[in-house]
Amino acid sequence: MVPGRSLTRRTTVGTALVAPLLVAACDIDPPSRDNGSVDAAPPPPEDSELVTAVVAALVRALSVVEAATLSVPDLTPLLEPVATAHASHLEVLEGAVADADVPTPPPPRIPPDRAGALTAVRRSEQRLLREVRRGCAGAASGDLARVLASMAASTAQHAAALGDLPAGQEES
Repeated sequence: MVPGRSLTRRTTVGTALVAPLLVAACDIDPPSRDNGSVDAAPPPPEDSELVTAVVAALVRALSVVEAATLSVPDLTPLLEPVATAHASHLEVLEGAVADADVPTPPPPRIPPDRAGALTAVRRSEQRLLREVRRGCAGAASGDLARVLASMAASTAQHAAALGDLPAGQEES
């Protein structure tokens, strides 16, 4: 996004279409050239806690998005790309730490009105973005840092798209 220019619907839709392709290209480690294996190697032990924290943040953010669409069903088309991205990011990270259990957060309380639900989602996305950026900066593994940087970019783009919606004009 160029500073000073607002996010257009075309940019948002284009990002939503391209994001799954970028996420699909994410992998913790590139395939081994020796034996053709495509299994992701676990991150270094010092990254295990970091990955667990990012997974927990993703699960929380996804639960907020899902609760918002249940609370205000007409938000589903707007929030579906966000939920899809979070689910794809979780899929990439869940296998990275063998011992990490995916947490089950308590159901979030989402206001039943459109503006309140969007505010809850925006706040959740900002918390997720802070956690993913922290993970990116703190990762010992370069491959993990690159994956988290891609996730941070995706999350930032979705947060920007949600943040650019003027009050009363959230319907896109």
